[in-house]
Amino acid sequence: MVCMPVPKGFVTTSGFGPRWGDFHWGVDYGKEGGCADEPVFAVKSGTVTRSGPASGFGNWITIDHPASNGGGETVYGHIIPEVSVGDRVEEGQRIGRINGERATNGGVAPHLHFEWHEFSWVPPGKGRLNPAVMLDGARWPGQVRSSLKDLAGVRFGIDISEHQDGLALRKAKAEGIEFVILRLCDGTYVDKTFRSHLEDAERNGLLVSTYWYLRAPSEGTTIAQQVDVIDRQLGGRKDLGVWIDVESVGQNQRKLLTGDDVWAAKRELEKRGYYVPGIYSGAWYWEHMPGGEPSMDGLGYLWVSNYGHNRTGAPRVTYDRDGGNGHSGWRYPLGDRRPDILQFGSNGIVAGKHPVDVNAFRGSLDELAAIFNPTSSKEDSVNAEQAARLEGKIDTLLDYARKIYFQLTGENDRGLPQSGRRTAYDLQSAIAEKVGVPDTFDKMAVLKAKKEV
Repeated sequence: MVCMPVPKGFVTTSGFGPRWGDFHWGVDYGKEGGCADEPVFAVKSGTVTRSGPASGFGNWITIDHPASNGGGETVYGHIIPEVSVGDRVEEGQRIGRINGERATNGGVAPHLHFEWHEFSWVPPGKGRLNPAVMLDGARWPGQVRSSLKDLAGVRFGIDISEHQDGLALRKAKAEGIEFVILRLCDGTYVDKTFRSHLEDAERNGLLVSTYWYLRAPSEGTTIAQQVDVIDRQLGGRKDLGVWIDVESVGQNQRKLLTGDDVWAAKRELEKRGYYVPGIYSGAWYWEHMPGGEPSMDGLGYLWVSNYGHNRTGAPRVTYDRDGGNGHSGWRYPLGDRRPDILQFGSNGIVAGKHPVDVNAFRGSLDELAAIFNPTSSKEDSVNAEQAARLEGKIDTLLDYARKIYFQLTGENDRGLPQSGRRTAYDLQSAIAEKVGVPDTFDKMAVLKAKKEV
C-alpha cells in the first residue's frame, strides 16, 4: 500500500512534466489558504538517506525504499525535517512539516515538492519517474489501510514481452511475483527479449510458461509459418507450454480470428509436440468473434483479461482494491468456462517498471505448474518415486553387504570365535594346509608360533 505525502485536503498545484519552458521533475502539493507547518508523511516504509540543507529546497528528506515494497527513492523538498539520516520510517509516518519561511525554504510559496526516483536520487533526467503513477489510489494519512483480506493462496504473476525489456525478474520475485508468462512472437514477428527473459526467469526460480500472439491467416501469414517462429524461439524445448493469445484485430477493432483459426493453431502446435495449456482472451473479443462465441470445450484452461478499474500500483495492492478473490472477473465465463488465471490489470508497477500486465492464480504453485505443463510435473513425480524406490533398494543391498562382511570377518574384523578367531578366508587357508594343498598355510598358527618364540 502507498500513503499520500500530505494530509487530505491538499491538491496538486504543479504536476510532473513541461512547465514554464522547462521540465518539472516532481509533483507539487499545496492547500487553499496556505499550508505552512502542515505535516509531511512517508509514502512508503524505508530508510532516511538525506535530511537537511539542499540547494533549491532549503531543506529536504530522501527515503530509500526496499524492493519488497517497490524499491526506489522518494524526495520531499521545501520542508523542515523531523527525522535523521539512518532512521527507519514506516508508511504514513510523519517525517517533517512544510517550511513557510521563504528565507529558508528555497524562496518559494509554502508547498511540498515530491519526487520519485527509479533506483536512487539522480539529477534531472532519466531515472526520475512520475510520482502520480505511484500515488494513484494511495490512501490519505490516518486512513485505515486495506486489510489485504482473503489473499492467502493467491499467486501473483506477470506476462511480459520486449515492451518490458530490462525488467529485473530477480527484483520482481523479491516483490512477490511467482510466475511469468513470456511472449514468443506476434504472428511471425520474433520477440527479441524472449530468450533473455527466459534465462532471467529460470535463473531466479520463477515458474515459466509462454504465449503466442496468434495472427489470423487473413493478415498475411499462415499458422504453420507462425509456429515455425515458435520452433526457432524454443530451439527444441518442449517442456514449456504455449498459450494461444486470441485478440488480433483489424481496422475499427474488427475481430479477425475465428474459432476454426484457434483450433487450427492448437492442432499445429500439438502436431509438433508442444503442450497447449489453453487460451488467453477477453470477453471484449471472445464473445464477438466471427461466427459467434466459441465453446472452450477441448481448448484447455482459460486465462482471461478482465481489468475492473485497471488501477496503477503493486499487483497485490491493486488486486485487493478491486475485490481480491471477490474480483468480478473470476465469475465471468468465456465459452462456458470461468477463468483459471485472471489478468486483472495492465497498469502494474513491478520491479520499478510500468506498465506491466498483472495476473492472479488461486491455488498452489504445484497446481499452477500442472496447468503450465502437466507432462513435466508428472515426469518429475515419477522420477521422484523412482528415486525413492532406488534409495530403498540401495539401503537393503547395503544391509545385506554389511551382514555378509560380518559373516566373513567377524566383529570389528577380529575373526569368528567358532573358527579360532580366523576370518572365513583364513579358515579356508588353514583347511587347505591341513589337507596338503601346496603353498598354503594357517595364518593363526604362524602368528601363535611367533609369539611363543
